[in-house]
Amino acid sequence: MFPSREITLEAALDDLGSALWEVRARAAGALGSCAPADRERAAAALRRALRDDRGEVRYAAALSLAELTDALAVPALIDQLEDGDPRAREAAALALGRIGDAARAWQPLEVALREGPPEVRFQAAASLAELDAARAAPLLRPALSDSDPEVRANAAAGLGNAPPEPVTKDALALLLEDPHPEPRFEAAYALALHRDRRATEILASYLSDPERALDAAQALTWLADPRSEPALRRVLRRFLAPTLLKVRAAHALARLGEPEGRARLEKAARSRREDVRGLARECLDELAARDH
Repeated sequence: MFPSREITLEAALDDLGSALWEVRARAAGALGSCAPADRERAAAALRRALRDDRGEVRYAAALSLAELTDALAVPALIDQLEDGDPRAREAAALALGRIGDAARAWQPLEVALREGPPEVRFQAAASLAELDAARAAPLLRPALSDSDPEVRANAAAGLGNAPPEPVTKDALALLLEDPHPEPRFEAAYALALHRDRRATEILASYLSDPERALDAAQALTWLADPRSEPALRRVLRRFLAPTLLKVRAAHALARLGEPEGRARLEKAARSRREDVRGLARECLDELAARDH
């Protein structure tokens, strides 16, 4: 949101007093990456910035306090869940999850998930899962039917880190029919984390999605479902498919016992590209560990 630039601690602290909100917002955003020795001073200034009259500044301050994991900001961030600015509310919910003070943040986030506006509900779902995915599961399962697709998606993603209880997996499986792509994918990915093969067909359909194909291929590796073989082979045959995606697809094929998958990985491990070599060797190491 804000242009990045090098800025010293003293300059950022001075800029928080600027008459220009854009300058104050940039300063608040910069303070989140201050040196460890400066964290206390930066956090104190950011807590004051949560009272700024511009939502953009409150938004940036909350995100920086999340980076600093400043527990002293928790009461003010809880108040900010009802801020008049949607992005400031969202940032407060995110920060409460990152700071990790479940004793104080849990109940306000639970209320926010149940009663807040969409931008708070969707971040509250993620933050509750970040605080304690197992404890959050009974709250996240009802959120899978939320009216907002982003809330449904974050609830599904959170349940991917919860214990693989049948009731959770069945609830996620219902979301595989969601009309929106994001919750549908997150539900499939969460099911793959739980090694539930009901996700196979949906994940295979995302192998042609530029944003989600890599994650889909990795999830298919975990499932090792023979039904994914045709889709994985199509990836390897696509001339313009990204090379890293082909490595992931080859790994998934190798997990199925297909010789072509291992051969492709061995070739990729000799690539001139460092990222391709690294990923291919990582996949080969995983296969070797499984074989032993």
